[in-house]
Amino acid sequence: MEASPNPPAAPNPPGSPEPALPAAAIAAAVRALDANDRRVGIGPREGLALRVAKVAEECGEASAALIGLRGQNPRKGRSSEEELVDELLDVALSALVAAASLTGDWAGRFTAHVSARTARLTAAVDHADRDQADCPPAR
Repeated sequence: MEASPNPPAAPNPPGSPEPALPAAAIAAAVRALDANDRRVGIGPREGLALRVAKVAEECGEASAALIGLRGQNPRKGRSSEEELVDELLDVALSALVAAASLTGDWAGRFTAHVSARTARLTAAVDHADRDQADCPPAR
């Protein structure tokens, strides 16, 4: 996939605080879904399974938006980068609601998870950059 013609701005200008996780909104979503599940006779285990399935559904919608962005399916028309970002955010929201349905400590675990995974990613890229710098150019 080609780089975006308008690269995203830095997420936080230097010295600005990190944005807070919307923990209250996630908790409210879990409570609303729990209440709805009880109303329609869905038990906790099935409710969790359906919330995980919702993540997969949202992934499909993000994939469809990417296909639309590239214009790969002429029958469906095109979508925009904004639509793709919205679908990706729906994936993230659905995943956080599913995680919050399992543990009250989801926000702390998510923060630690992001820190660990991004540290691993940046270390791997730094290592690959050093390896590439040490190799002579291919002929």
